[in-house]
Amino acid sequence: MKFRLLGQLVALDDGESIDVPSGKTCELLALLLLTPGEPVPHRKIFRFLWPGEDTKPSNIRQYCLRLRRAVGLEVGNSGGASHIRVNPASVDLVRFRSQYASALRTGNPQNRRATLLTSLAEWRGSTPLEDLPGEAFARQRARILRELHDAFADCVRTDLECSEPHIALQRADDALVHWPDSETLLGLKVQSLSTLGRHHEIDPLLAQWKRRFNQPTAHLLLARTSKKNITSGITSPDLGFPERPNQLPSLQGRLIGRRSELGLLADVVLGREPGSGPIAVVAGLAGVGKTCLAVAAAQQLAPNFPDGVLYIDLRGFSVLEPEEVASVLVRFLNDLRTTPATVNLDGLVSAYRSALLDRRVLVVLDNARNEAQVRPLLPGPGRSAAIVTSRRQLEGMVVKEGAKLINLTPLDRPEAAELLEAALGEERMGLARPFAGSLLDYCSGLPIALRIVSAQITRRQPRDLPSVVRRLLEESSGLRPLDLRTDELNVGSLLENSYRLLSAPAAKLLWQLSVHPGPTISWRAVQALGHGRVAVDGSLNDLIHMSLVTEPTFERYAMHDLVRIYAAQLADQQDPGDRDESLATVMEFLLQNAWSCDRVLDPDRQLPITTSGDFAVVSPTDHAAATAWFDAEYATLGAVLQLAGRLQLDRYTWLLALTVLTYQWRSNRYLDALGHLTDALPAARRIAGPGDVAMIRRLLAGTHRGLGDRRRAMAELRGAVRTSQDHGDLKGTALGRYSLGIMLHEDGAIDQAVVELRAALTGFEAQEDRLGQGAALDGLANVHHRAGDHFSALEHCRRSSALLNDTADLNGQAHSSFTMGRIRAAIGEHDAAAAAYRHALMLYRSMGYPSREARTLVRLADSLSALGRDQDARQAVEEARALLARLGEEDLDAAVERQRQLS
Repeated sequence: MKFRLLGQLVALDDGESIDVPSGKTCELLALLLLTPGEPVPHRKIFRFLWPGEDTKPSNIRQYCLRLRRAVGLEVGNSGGASHIRVNPASVDLVRFRSQYASALRTGNPQNRRATLLTSLAEWRGSTPLEDLPGEAFARQRARILRELHDAFADCVRTDLECSEPHIALQRADDALVHWPDSETLLGLKVQSLSTLGRHHEIDPLLAQWKRRFNQPTAHLLLARTSKKNITSGITSPDLGFPERPNQLPSLQGRLIGRRSELGLLADVVLGREPGSGPIAVVAGLAGVGKTCLAVAAAQQLAPNFPDGVLYIDLRGFSVLEPEEVASVLVRFLNDLRTTPATVNLDGLVSAYRSALLDRRVLVVLDNARNEAQVRPLLPGPGRSAAIVTSRRQLEGMVVKEGAKLINLTPLDRPEAAELLEAALGEERMGLARPFAGSLLDYCSGLPIALRIVSAQITRRQPRDLPSVVRRLLEESSGLRPLDLRTDELNVGSLLENSYRLLSAPAAKLLWQLSVHPGPTISWRAVQALGHGRVAVDGSLNDLIHMSLVTEPTFERYAMHDLVRIYAAQLADQQDPGDRDESLATVMEFLLQNAWSCDRVLDPDRQLPITTSGDFAVVSPTDHAAATAWFDAEYATLGAVLQLAGRLQLDRYTWLLALTVLTYQWRSNRYLDALGHLTDALPAARRIAGPGDVAMIRRLLAGTHRGLGDRRRAMAELRGAVRTSQDHGDLKGTALGRYSLGIMLHEDGAIDQAVVELRAALTGFEAQEDRLGQGAALDGLANVHHRAGDHFSALEHCRRSSALLNDTADLNGQAHSSFTMGRIRAAIGEHDAAAAAYRHALMLYRSMGYPSREARTLVRLADSLSALGRDQDARQAVEEARALLARLGEEDLDAAVERQRQLS
């Protein structure tokens, strides 16, 4: 007889379940099995079964007798204690603990890993001692869960020790499903990602964890300094040094003046300045030209650094959060093609400085908040150098690092005049010369003020110059005595003056742009905020010429952080109705465009969104165009979803989340999708119908499935089906049962899968839903194929293809062709299989679906190999490997095999 405690209590005799009476009899059996064969004192039994009650020992004898009759084993009760006579190894909890203890004593990693897996195999994922009441059982349950957590963590560590980072990452993800708030498991996941070289995923992972649990994440990086080193990363010797990076931004015009500062910077960076290390700190007022000087110096000095120039805006004084040191280090290490030995902060710093030890690299750290943000990013001993800019003096670096402080002051009068002439141009400077003295006094040598004034002048007709300058000086009378020690106040005053000189449409557009959450805004979105193309074009050009807006990429615009702060203050001063209207326009514009693109990616999804005629909406002609739109707007859509959630704009919280979902799934952004759908569900419950709520639950199930959390996926699906059935939603019920069938098929529950898929097919037929019928038939084809009934599989697949052909559902057509290839291959018709795979491959390529493209190539290669076309098969595998490499896979052989198994 065997017993299970790692879940609901189950007693098995020759594999058959024995009916154990519920209540106290079941509780007594569980308590005795916690220490099988050992006597359990009556006082302990009282504490578990009758907490706080005055109970007689005769009750224990009564339940011991009932238990003896139920399980047919000896249940002793004497000497003030009870026990059950069973083999301890018959209890899954005992076996788990025994194997786990044995694993911890095993020195060989491979053997330890095998033993750990054996111990974890005893757990089926359910809650230990499930449904047993009382605080005493709750404490036991918590203890067992801690042991399971620790066993999972030790197994992940051993996976990494055995050089199995992909498995470690998957196991960490599986464990986080059960312990999502575990810092230990999160740290191990970060180690796995780092070992795989997927450093770009670490910051979003930690940020999401921080948002979810409302706890800081910086300490998670530091906490790993105490962990045992798992990996041993070094710069790969076969890669050599990377191509020379040059990350410097472009300069706006030529650098004027600053000759002495440029010379001093060169002396410091090249090691020619006595008493200073190769670190220069450029400090001064906002807008005084620190970045311009640092970039110009770096461009001139770049030939002296043959291994490249690294640049980062640390956002120390930005409206955005400052860059985290660990994030910057990971980025630099990626640029240097170096993998850290450990992923804690010390390990990242060590790897970074080791990578620079034998190289000559110039590091430019722009807009630093303080010394603590900069120090880990400085190169160590060697031939590399650094230029740091900050609004603060950073005198601590002068003392500790021997840095040279260059305090940048406003331009002297001749240099300011030269800058004014360069900005105005020769013709306008000739007209402005009578007013130049007053303009120079007004700007007080601050470069940003000179550029703003020049932009205001050059956007006017030359004949208007005298009146423009006169008005400028009259309106600026309160700004002449600038306090240069309070940089934000100075910049705000200059921006305020510039704002008053804007035309009404440009001034409105400025504060409207601040309502847009960014980080960039497209030309179409700018048009949506305005009133006609010509007016918007003129207003936007005014803002660009005033240096209030930049165009970092073609027809995408951004605002400097200080300008955004100022413009947001302007927005707060507007009529609330006007501000709300602009915000609604931004939201609706993005929703309409996302919906237009999503309908191309998933033509079967239906949402309560009607097209508005107030602004232009993109009309992508194919999957590639729709995907390209999402590529460009994804960061903005994420910012809008955050803003909608913060402002409780329920319509956009749930509808935008659904319009971006197909793109997220196809680009493997399941974590983003989970966060957005989690917010969308309560929003839809507040304002949408039951069918919409059921749809979100189905999509949550698909997202959990993509993340490997099959338990939650199945729970969401069943809940969605119940909701649809309760409200008479036939299509929703069919969709839910179809998804249930797919999940059951994946889990090997063939008979149940057939029941659900046939029910879904009947529902789709009643709705005359052609796409749904095609999908259900394709699902049935796969189920019959797995069961070995290839004739039925072939018939269902043919019916699916006939329904889906000539529809807009390219994904459904591709999957049906892929299924046909599998069936044909299974019955030995490899020519037909190869043809079906090629058709699926063509469709997946047209959709921009690289993961499915790679999977199809792997199966195509198998069929080609069976046909004796080995060279063609190798070519297909190489194409699959190239796709998988672009998707971030490192062990390409293992990745190819995984695609074959997934098929």
